[in-house]
Amino acid sequence: MDESNDKENEFGDSFLEDSGDITRTTEDEDEAPLEPRFKYERLEGESTLPFMKTATFTSIDLHDKFIAIGTASGLIYILDHHGYGNFDSVPPLKPHRCAVSKLKFDETGSYILSCANDSKLVVSGIGNDKLCCTVNIQVMPKSICFSPDFIRQQSGHCFIMGERNLVLYEKRLFQYKASNLYSGSERDGFIHCCSWNDNLIAFTNDTGTRVYERGTEKILTSVQPTHDVDRVRSSRCPPKHMWMSENTLVIGWADTVTVLKIKGNEGMRKGEIHHIFHVSMFISGISYLPKNGSDYELFLVGLQMEGEDFDDCASVMSTMTTLTAMESSATATLKTCVIRPLGLKDYELQSEDEIVNIRLSTHTLPYMIHGLGIPYLSTYFILTTKQIIMAVPYGPEDGIKWRLQYKLYTEAFEMAKEHADMLAKTDVSPKKVGRKIIEGYLESKKARVAASWLSSICGDCKEEWEWAVDRFHDAKMSTLLGDVLPDSKPRLDPSAYEKVLLASLFNNVKLFRRLVQTWSPDLYMTSTIIDQTQWRIQQISKSEDIEDVEEVEKILMDALAHLYLYERKYESALKILMICQDFQIFNVIDKHQLFDLVKDQISDLMNINSERALRLLLDNADSVEPSFVMAKINGQPKLQLAYLTKLMSRNEGIEFADKAVQLYADHEKKKLLPFLKKNVNYNVTKARKLCSDRGFVEETIFLLAKSGNHYEAVKMMVREYKNIEKVIAYCKDQNDRDLWIHLLEVVADFPTHFSQLIIEASNCLDPILIMDKLPDDVDIPNLSEALEKLLTDFTNYVELQQCCYDSTLNDLHVLTNNLMLASDKSVSVSLMTRCSLCSQVIMNTGQDMIPRKFNDIKVFKCGHIFHLTCSASEIDRRQMIEDGICIACSDNSDHVNV
Repeated sequence: MDESNDKENEFGDSFLEDSGDITRTTEDEDEAPLEPRFKYERLEGESTLPFMKTATFTSIDLHDKFIAIGTASGLIYILDHHGYGNFDSVPPLKPHRCAVSKLKFDETGSYILSCANDSKLVVSGIGNDKLCCTVNIQVMPKSICFSPDFIRQQSGHCFIMGERNLVLYEKRLFQYKASNLYSGSERDGFIHCCSWNDNLIAFTNDTGTRVYERGTEKILTSVQPTHDVDRVRSSRCPPKHMWMSENTLVIGWADTVTVLKIKGNEGMRKGEIHHIFHVSMFISGISYLPKNGSDYELFLVGLQMEGEDFDDCASVMSTMTTLTAMESSATATLKTCVIRPLGLKDYELQSEDEIVNIRLSTHTLPYMIHGLGIPYLSTYFILTTKQIIMAVPYGPEDGIKWRLQYKLYTEAFEMAKEHADMLAKTDVSPKKVGRKIIEGYLESKKARVAASWLSSICGDCKEEWEWAVDRFHDAKMSTLLGDVLPDSKPRLDPSAYEKVLLASLFNNVKLFRRLVQTWSPDLYMTSTIIDQTQWRIQQISKSEDIEDVEEVEKILMDALAHLYLYERKYESALKILMICQDFQIFNVIDKHQLFDLVKDQISDLMNINSERALRLLLDNADSVEPSFVMAKINGQPKLQLAYLTKLMSRNEGIEFADKAVQLYADHEKKKLLPFLKKNVNYNVTKARKLCSDRGFVEETIFLLAKSGNHYEAVKMMVREYKNIEKVIAYCKDQNDRDLWIHLLEVVADFPTHFSQLIIEASNCLDPILIMDKLPDDVDIPNLSEALEKLLTDFTNYVELQQCCYDSTLNDLHVLTNNLMLASDKSVSVSLMTRCSLCSQVIMNTGQDMIPRKFNDIKVFKCGHIFHLTCSASEIDRRQMIEDGICIACSDNSDHVNV
């Protein structure tokens, strides 16, 4: 009993597994979040720079080649995009004595403009000091920007500074000259952001964003803020600018994104707002992701403050100061999102990430966070007071890992296949992703879904299929592989198929039988499976816990029979099939020519299926005599009858014709008459006596007629049928005058039928004879009408005979006259007439066309002419043509006769 339990534990599969859909669309029930578009990494060179651990970062700017980072100590560090700095070639800059509030590269990356609360504007060179300068001012600048052509000769080397006024600084001979482009009042607030694109300068203060055009020296447009600037102060949540192609300005301010496009030619330009919408965070940085054509997506960096709506968050920001923030319980979360503008106020959120591994202090406000990007390089950076984070776009490897994490297996596998060459040596190659999918479903108790994936994941790879078999075996779900395991291309090791077969043997016997019947025996060791099947049958027969023991045992016996056939143990296989009464035994006998092994069990085969057994007997007629078969099934008359029917349909078994008559009479009376009509090998006398004793009227009449006793047949028909029509039809078929007379005598006892008989017999008998047979002193219904029709038909018959006689005489007269006319006609013989036999002319002539010699000729009325000598010699040769008959006409007659 312990051995039984061990085997069941080894191969047992759980039938209480998931009942979910087998389709691949089955995923995790929880809706997956939006797929991230970026992954966030520390700079590679961060660990090589000691200042990164101690410095407090206050500002940042990007160039295609550099990153400039301003610190609270007034230093500016120049690093590459990976965070490495060569301080020997480009040492840290020290332009200020306090925290650097703003930084800005020129377009070539040769100079960097910085400002701080020390009331200085400093242009510092990076490997170049020609245009370096320091401008002392009377105010603390809030924003700065280079002109696009700062480094170009004779451009004026301009830059702008924003405080309450927007001031343009233009280099003169020895110093910079300042000129106001815009003058603001105290209620207008400070200009916290300014930007320069081509000849357009955008700047933002508390009253909104304005666009100033150089050349015309006027403000083109103004965009009012849509949030409460008193509650969300620009000092805590400063605005952000970003210029895109076609003079498109994106403004991110508080929780609002505005897309403004400048249209028209110089001097007639105007601004149009294309999009304006609100987001669920306070914006700290803005960039974009270029797409094909004019389509684009915006990349936003910001803080999500504590509170359920904008008003709550704004209240926190408006009341928080540097001192109170230390004691405040308000928290902020750093977030990024990618949005695609749709309509004026609508957008589609493409992704949204919460960067949880960034350490933010409790008093962090939006102005302390900076987000910048270089879109065409797909490079984006996020700066906090202590960390620099690079936002790297998701690659195929990252996308696959994210999909696997949220159990989006279909999308993960499709992506792995799409980038198979790139990912071949990674942890997310199609092979490894496929394995993770299978393991994920198995761990989720969705083994059926896992099995449905195998053909796509494993394909033609033998190694993968064998791994999957082992994995399902460990999970005790091997029976699910029965429908998906390949039997060729690839062909697996025998142990793989044996695991599935043995699991089915102990858990799903119907599947086990089907696999044994469909799988080639070359796939596995049949001897091993036979031993296990025998052991399992013995175990089931002793067990009391299994329902439907007989059915299960029968299924396993059937499978065992097929296994014996594979081992060529035909006697054992036939024995099992015979016990199970399996219809497949006939196919086995036919396929392997095993009739000699079962010919002594004919009756058992008949009990399984008499039709197939009879066909088997007839196909092997050379191996068994009909007498042997009849003796074997002697106690089963219906089987005997079926056998004889098949046998005689092949014109065999004529010695059993009388036996067949008896069997038909006993068991298939409807088929007796057709058999009597078709077969001629039975004894008519015995058959007639049998039918007569049984009271079979139709059969007896047929046998009387067949034996030539028509009188008795007619008499029996009249007495039994009492239907004169059948009797009349029978007499018409025989066409015997004496039979009609006999019928008149018999029908005399049945006056009701005599009138109809008179009418039918009038065409076969002389009316006088019919009149003589009329019974005396008997009332015959409708006699006068019958006699009237009899006489009328006879009169018509006589008249028809006379007409035929007269017509014959007329035809004879015409033919005779035509013959006489033809005989009176002459036959023309000319100089060119030729003999119909030798084809020579009848008369020989000279050159003067005068006959020289005239031979004896024979002329017939048909027009044929012969030389007498030719005719005589031909008659002598043939010896069959009478003299006086045309030889040519005789030949034509012979051809026609042929």
